[in-house]
Amino acid sequence: MKKLYDDKYIQIFEDKLKFKAWCLPWGKKEVKIEHIKKISEKKMGIFSGKHRISGTSNFRDWFHFDSQRPKKEKAIVLETDFKIYKRLWLTPERHLEALKILKMILS
Repeated sequence: MKKLYDDKYIQIFEDKLKFKAWCLPWGKKEVKIEHIKKISEKKMGIFSGKHRISGTSNFRDWFHFDSQRPKKEKAIVLETDFKIYKRLWLTPERHLEALKILKMILS
């Protein structure tokens, strides 16, 4: 499949997302587009993931590894049909570009 977006931590293809660093700086993960049910954009703050480098504090939200997340203001939130980690919080290096591509392939 054709690669539509690529940065240090995330790749977006026509049929899947690939996390280059899912848990800490290792561990790759792929998520098929068909599992994504909704996309939104959220402002991050102290209590909403801004300082979470990787992982979760509950079983609903997952933050892929991103050592630069504390410097970022917004995240892309993907709601999935997964039983745990229903919301995947993405913080791509080129936020607007990644958001536009995801909205395009999910529409």
